[in-house]
Amino acid sequence: MNTSLITPDEMTELTLQQFYSLENGLSGNLFSLDDIGNMLPGSVIVQDLNKLKPTKVEYMNEWGCNKLHHSMEEIQEMREAYFVKFFIPEQIETFREGITRYFKRQDVSASYHFFQQVKTGKHGDLNWYLTMCKFLKDGENPPSKMLLISNPVSGSGEMSKKLDNLLDQNVYVAKNYKKFSMLTKREKQIIAMLAEGKSSRDLSEQLFISTHTVETHRKNIRKKLDLNSFAELIKFAIAFELIEL
Repeated sequence: MNTSLITPDEMTELTLQQFYSLENGLSGNLFSLDDIGNMLPGSVIVQDLNKLKPTKVEYMNEWGCNKLHHSMEEIQEMREAYFVKFFIPEQIETFREGITRYFKRQDVSASYHFFQQVKTGKHGDLNWYLTMCKFLKDGENPPSKMLLISNPVSGSGEMSKKLDNLLDQNVYVAKNYKKFSMLTKREKQIIAMLAEGKSSRDLSEQLFISTHTVETHRKNIRKKLDLNSFAELIKFAIAFELIEL
């Protein structure tokens, strides 16, 4: 992706698509905040809410802490002073008004996003970030925490690539886990061998079974997995760690 050519609308749309997939991964326990925080070139933040206002940072990944030149413990201790120290007051008020409107909509499929300037580094240099917000669900109770992902506008290309890789792998596993759970131990073994390029004859000789039995296994595997190509078989085998790259 050429970040010099991407428009604000295109960047917003891209980040929105990724954010929804990310939320599904978190709610489905496919990966944790630390998984995401360690991979993304941007800030991953969880804020405590009080009367629709962010009042305390409960979590910030290492990338975000480094950009702000403070440890997570120091940022947590700042509480309300955090917003004064790193952000433009007028932008913070607009942000809070937007959160109030977002909350009142009661649309769990929606998110709130905006561009903002953040004071980063030792000298508090101002840089532009695209920030996406999503309330974390708390059963039937009103949301009490908010997840934010804030990425530098200049780093959107790197963010897109790394997040796409993380999501693609975990979402694929989630969608296909039921198929994987239906496989027998022998079928998993055969999938691994097929993905490594072994023929039916190779399988027959190495597993000490007839070629007819091998073909029966292959037929059952095709039926269970509904795969249409050898490339799809390899992708499945890698995703479920039946073979290594």
